[in-house]
Parts: sequence; C-alpha cells; structure tokens
Amino acid sequence: MAVTPTPHDRAKKTHEEAAVRHAEAAAFWDERGDQKRAELERRNAQVEREAAEIEAERARLARAD
Repeated sequence: MAVTPTPHDRAKKTHEEAAVRHAEAAAFWDERGDQKRAELERRNAQVEREAAEIEAERARLARAD
C-alpha cells in the first residue's frame, strides 16, 4: 500500500531543497572569498536540515494517529 504524503512530508522536502540551495550558496561565496556570507549560508543550510528533521517527525506522528 502506498503511503500518501502528508503536508509535513511536503514541508520536509521543501526544507531539504532549501538546505541544498543554501549549501550551494555557501560554495558560491567561498569561491569568491567571502567567508562571512559563506558561513551565514552554511548556518542557514543547517537550520533547514533541522527543520526537515522536525517535519519528518511530525509526519511520523500524523501517520500514527
């Protein structure tokens, strides 16, 4: 039986995609020697990864209901 994605599954995917974009932005700024902006993007990528984990947990809880 296929699992129907919950809104939290979709939010998880959105956060994962955002994390990738921020990681790419960090590499962009690293290549240009702007460490402050690169570090900001790395921090933002980490926040997005953590948000994806939270959404995954919410999805698991929603399925358990």
